[in-house]
Amino acid sequence: MKFLLSVYICSVIDGSCIILDQEPYKYPKKYDTHYECVQSGLSDSNKILFAENFFTKEKINKHRIYPSFTCDNIKGRDA
Repeated sequence: MKFLLSVYICSVIDGSCIILDQEPYKYPKKYDTHYECVQSGLSDSNKILFAENFFTKEKINKHRIYPSFTCDNIKGRDA
């Protein structure tokens, strides 16, 4: 069974989320286990918001930005 990780950056103010499409955080990504998918989702979310300087503290506060991610089970031929 394989899992597809999608990481989103969301804004409470805008009420919307976007999926990242920038290397090295280009999604979706495929994982062999749910554990690996969740582990990467948490790690990548943290790096995107805080370690990679994509977002400043001011921008995060102003737009109330937060990460979200899903680990969807891949069914069929793509699994």
